Amino acid sequence: MKSLTLTVFVMVCCFATSAYAQIIFPIAKITMRAVDSDGNPIDNAAVTASYDFPKGMGMGWGTATKYVDGRTDKDGYFTITHKAAGICNFSVRKEGFYGSSDSYTFNNRILFIWSPWNPTMEIKLKKEKNPTMMYAKSTTAIKIPALDTPIGYDLEIGDWVAPYGKGVIKDFIFVCTAVDRGWHDWDASYTLTFSNEQDGIQEYIEPKDDYGEYRWPYEAPLDGYKKEIKWSSYHHPGGWAGVHKSDYKEDRKYIFRVRTKTDEQGNIVEARYGKIWGDIELFSTGEITFTYYFNPTGSRSLEFGGNLFKFSRKERDCKVSGP
Repeated sequence: MKSLTLTVFVMVCCFATSAYAQIIFPIAKITMRAVDSDGNPIDNAAVTASYDFPKGMGMGWGTATKYVDGRTDKDGYFTITHKAAGICNFSVRKEGFYGSSDSYTFNNRILFIWSPWNPTMEIKLKKEKNPTMMYAKSTTAIKIPALDTPIGYDLEIGDWVAPYGKGVIKDFIFVCTAVDRGWHDWDASYTLTFSNEQDGIQEYIEPKDDYGEYRWPYEAPLDGYKKEIKWSSYHHPGGWAGVHKSDYKEDRKYIFRVRTKTDEQGNIVEARYGKIWGDIELFSTGEITFTYYFNPTGSRSLEFGGNLFKFSRKERDCKVSGP
């Protein structure tokens, strides 16, 4: 009898939990429209929608994430109608475009539905224009061969220039200083310069509202390059937690130009372009980290179409992916 009573009690609790969850999670209807950079609809694009929904009877308390797959219609639309916790996420892909994603948050409800009812959110997909095979590598904290000394790095070889490595061309020239005096007492700084008068580098901060796979310009700019950059970081004793300062920026990226040749009038006739994903960071241990994409073709394309480096299993941490 006690066993039966317990079973009935558990069933009632499960039903009550499920019913309560169904009430506090209203129905949401939302439409997503896929368009290209010019606002034209993209049909037959693959869409994955996800949202949190109430768990059913016997599944426990709370929510679980549910996924819905489908394709946009001829006008680029895709609609879902489901009970949701208030946030709907969409990711969109189509061959010939870079994938993109975005989310919509409902803030109001009217009884058992989310308001507004059936809003339309637009997701832009950038076209693939000129994906290019590049030399792409992450240095994964490589040791500086000599401090306080100009040392060249060959982007095509992926190594320091001789006599410190197998490199031949000084695409980047680093002068690094690193002093580690012990726990929380260190300095690290570098100056990056180049071999040719028209070589250089410039910062690139990607747009905050861009959730696409490709967040770079299609081509490297023709001007705006600096001949050098200086970077430093330190931590010194003092106060309760010490004094720390760093030039590191999480959202900083770079576009560079190297191997630049000019005619007698100083006009550029040939150059190599590329990009750096993330900041160039130097550690007090004398190690430096940067992830670069070097386009060897002479075009200004920044679209990564595949890696020309062939990494061994031992070098797997050096691998990078696109775009």
